[in-house]
Amino acid sequence: MNFRLGEQTRIETVAIRVKDRDAMIAFYRDIIGFTLKREENELAIMGNKKPEDESLWLEESPRAQEFFDQPKKLQRISLVIPTEAELADIAKRIHDQQYPVVEALWDQGVMGILLNDPEGNQIELYYGQQAQVQGNPEPLIYEKLAQKATGTYPVLSEAVFFDKVHLNTAKLGDEDAFLRSLGFTIADETPGIRVLNEGCFHVGLTEKNGGTIEQKTDDVLGLDFLKFKVSQEDILALIQELKQNAADFFVDKKQAIVTVYDPTGIEWWFTK
Repeated sequence: MNFRLGEQTRIETVAIRVKDRDAMIAFYRDIIGFTLKREENELAIMGNKKPEDESLWLEESPRAQEFFDQPKKLQRISLVIPTEAELADIAKRIHDQQYPVVEALWDQGVMGILLNDPEGNQIELYYGQQAQVQGNPEPLIYEKLAQKATGTYPVLSEAVFFDKVHLNTAKLGDEDAFLRSLGFTIADETPGIRVLNEGCFHVGLTEKNGGTIEQKTDDVLGLDFLKFKVSQEDILALIQELKQNAADFFVDKKQAIVTVYDPTGIEWWFTK
């Protein structure tokens, strides 16, 4: 495979289809620290402190099937917190609102707090260099971390970003082939789980059935699409690669936007 997305490729937006937009806004704004940038019809656009950041979209879909407490196409999404001080402020908001924590771990200075949002989408907040992880995590008493809070970060700083999504798929081989066709490369591989595109963005895969996984994305709540920012050169190369693979995709007349569905039914957007 010769095609590979450039090193400057980065995730720009994670879009989630939701049932109760107000409850989801409250969680991501008041606990995680996202800023609500604007609301457009059913859509709530959120991001970090940077004015142009729109890293989280919540699209209200009241008629979509819920499948709460069942497997989702999105297993987990990871949000990088640049400093321990900022993670401490988030931990304090979690503690003050008594929001349930799924898991909190520490390993060689890397700290992670795992939460389920009000509709069961799992979000991981972590600080530290993953290269330092030794694979022997210990419980993190996040309440003690919260005691270090200073209130300096009432909202997410400009340096906060999504760096990984972990997907559940009933078509592990097809999903892996799809990602390879987009230029992702294998960084690590263990039975049933694969992490791709070593660099600023990773995709993990786990083979699973049931819940929303084999349902049409438009009909169910949960992950809707992923939007990436790429160079114009990569857009043109991606178009040629998709054509050569006889893939079903959309490209606008200006060749500035490419969208394609993966085998699990999630839409991937690429914009220059």
